[in-house]
Amino acid sequence: MVSSKVLSVAVAGVLLAVGHSASAALLPVGIFNGNVAVSIDGIGSNSSPVGSVQAMVPAGSTILAAYLYSAGTPYPWYPDSPRTLADYNTAGISLAGTPVNNFTALVGAISTRADIGQWFTARADVTSLVQSLVAAGAGPDYAWSVEEGTKNTRIDGEVLAIVYSNPSLPVGSVALLDGGQNTGGETTNVALGAPLGDPTAAGFAAMMSIASTFSCCGQASTISVNGTELTGFAGNFDDGLVASDGSLITVGGIGDDPSNNVASYDDDDELYDLRSFLALGDTSFSIFTQNETNDDNIFFMGLYLTGNIRDINPTPTPEPGSLALLGLGLAGLGLTRRRQKG
Repeated sequence: MVSSKVLSVAVAGVLLAVGHSASAALLPVGIFNGNVAVSIDGIGSNSSPVGSVQAMVPAGSTILAAYLYSAGTPYPWYPDSPRTLADYNTAGISLAGTPVNNFTALVGAISTRADIGQWFTARADVTSLVQSLVAAGAGPDYAWSVEEGTKNTRIDGEVLAIVYSNPSLPVGSVALLDGGQNTGGETTNVALGAPLGDPTAAGFAAMMSIASTFSCCGQASTISVNGTELTGFAGNFDDGLVASDGSLITVGGIGDDPSNNVASYDDDDELYDLRSFLALGDTSFSIFTQNETNDDNIFFMGLYLTGNIRDINPTPTPEPGSLALLGLGLAGLGLTRRRQKG
């Protein structure tokens, strides 16, 4: 889809960017330790219903937490994008036919481009709903329909993250983070409660999932772990059904292959194996994300480690000064830019 900016929208974008100069870092929603694991999946389209989001929960598991993210397109790029909790709670969003009107948090990336502005992605706690759906179903594989109501074309899609425990699982940790990276670059530090075991040992696991929206057509993010590049291809609309705004979403999870991350932009699944970036005895590790095109929304990270994640301490990369950003924005007011999304 193509969109053009006019003077009033550009001014609004400049003011928005200056007013939100502090970075919206990825912060932990929850850290879970014990015999735990995580199920993550996403879906996006402009159809009604949007499609089905999947879950994998083995029999005998206890659902510890479940969150549904609904990721709107950016404002002021689209002036009618959802920006408030009320926008999401009144839109008619549903999971498995049950209305989800308890969104309580807004997260999302901040672009260094004033014309893009900011994403207002909403998070709802759907733990009790998922508990009832799992109890009523016949797992371990589930698929639940998603509706986006009146904001369908201005919501790129949904992500469902479920943390569960099961006595058959190895001892480990799951960390769910959300917020929004500064597209200019940001580092998240993961602190461990005990020195790391041998990453080359049988049974050791270290997986990372990233969720990104408003991405297609070569727009990619770079991710590094402990200073070494993991991928330069994060992005695209792998979980969206068409290359169109309102359907541009990808998240690493069910059905994805972590070996694809070094292949190409089209192959990268946003699910990553971190073992080769870690070492025996590590007490922390760092993750750096940067979106060079400054127009993708990395709003979610899921970590699974057969180790002890104790805390997440993000250290944002400094953003350009507000006055410099304002100057760049004003300098572009006379220009009419256009962006092709598929």
